[in-house]
Amino acid sequence: MIKKPLKVNTEITLLFLFFFISFTNASPKIVFEKKTFNFGEIIQGENVDCFFHFKNDGDTTLKIIDVRSTCGCAVTELKKKLIEPGERGTIKVVFYSKGRQGKISKSIFVTTNDKENRVTRLAIVGIVKKTWNCEPKNVDFGEIKKDRILIDTVIISSVLVDTIRIDSITTEPAKLTAKIVSHKVDTVSLEVTLDPSEIKWRFVGVVRFYSNINKERKITIPVYARLKEKKEDQ
Repeated sequence: MIKKPLKVNTEITLLFLFFFISFTNASPKIVFEKKTFNFGEIIQGENVDCFFHFKNDGDTTLKIIDVRSTCGCAVTELKKKLIEPGERGTIKVVFYSKGRQGKISKSIFVTTNDKENRVTRLAIVGIVKKTWNCEPKNVDFGEIKKDRILIDTVIISSVLVDTIRIDSITTEPAKLTAKIVSHKVDTVSLEVTLDPSEIKWRFVGVVRFYSNINKERKITIPVYARLKEKKEDQ
């Protein structure tokens, strides 16, 4: 009479232990289709939507705890934070290229309750081209003397227009001037002239003009110079 209850209790205990072990071993597992999004080449000022698709390959609910970007130029969007086993999700990142140029590499960190992969690093890469180029990027006369007029040339080009046009050229401060000396189809050469006679120590000026380049109508080119020390003039 006592053995049967013991047998039943043993079976119940084993069954309980089986479910307990199965439950404690259950865990979510986040798997991304790709961890790097390459947007290729874009023009400065354009925005790019970057999508990272993932799946919960685990056997319990996956929780997206945090999605963080290392840069304010990349803004993340996530509509659903709880992903059931076998379910898929998407993290959207909008990259804003304004003020950026050259090779881009930005990181996104995704924190979840996946015990084996708490934090996943995602990457956005690509190249941002400027709407216009200036060679050199600024005019730096370096160390100068007051006894001679300084002249330098910059070349303006653009990837957005077939024929570049610039007008309304202005300069600041006085003694700094600029004029067009060559105008080809895709490039314009500007001659920048500085009269250093009134410079006391350092000179900082700008050349400004308007163009037909979309998103970059007004262009500014910095101009620098500095006087040599008196002991070097002797």
